[in-house]
Amino acid sequence: MMNIFKKLRIDYSTYMLMLIAILAGYIKNTSIILIILLFHEVGHIIFFKLFNIEIERIVIYPFGGVTTINKRIHERIYKDIICSLGGVIFQGILLVIFYLLYKNNYIVSSTYNIFKTYNTSILLFNLLPIIPLDGSKLLFSICTKFLSFKLSYILMIISGIISLIGFIIYNMVYKINDLVMYIFLFINIIRVIRDFKYIMNRFYLERVMYDHYYDGIINDCSNLGSLKINKYYYFRDDNRYINEKKYIKRERY
Repeated sequence: MMNIFKKLRIDYSTYMLMLIAILAGYIKNTSIILIILLFHEVGHIIFFKLFNIEIERIVIYPFGGVTTINKRIHERIYKDIICSLGGVIFQGILLVIFYLLYKNNYIVSSTYNIFKTYNTSILLFNLLPIIPLDGSKLLFSICTKFLSFKLSYILMIISGIISLIGFIIYNMVYKINDLVMYIFLFINIIRVIRDFKYIMNRFYLERVMYDHYYDGIINDCSNLGSLKINKYYYFRDDNRYINEKKYIKRERY
């Protein structure tokens, strides 16, 4: 657990926002938001540790946390889905905790109502399919179950861009100023687009180097772009079939 604390970092923008909020007299609001953000990230961390996924760093921003992990692309899909929902699950647990505190008169109704407002807003925000939010990871994991890895990645980018544009328009209508968050989200979308070729190369390389879990075999595959993460493929080569490892080595390496 001590190793986790060593990897935890609170971004400077979070300190700045906390200072401004405290000086403005919003100590309670700031504390509640920080508790929610930390509890949300703890949810992800616990499931990462449960599935033996290496955690590289955890950064807490004013609008949420980002946990960077190191894992193979070919992870079991259900693990990716559960890890994506870890923060939401723990926010639900936190809601129960605050409700019990309120019912037993440990906190007043105003504190409980403030918590419910922030907890709901942060939960719904994280479920948006905007890169790198949980909703985007969840959408990508579900897509890889039914679609090729390449198509799932492209759909994640497209849905992320559309959702971010819609989110900005919505906030502009309601006069919400989130410039720092917009910049952060745009940078992450650009990063994912930039890394497309690298991720695809890593996807193919993992299939050559390692033996993964597959829940089915597909014969007579026509191109590498149609490969699903949970299937094993055979390609037709003249009058014979060759497995995907040999085909990928021949076509890409």
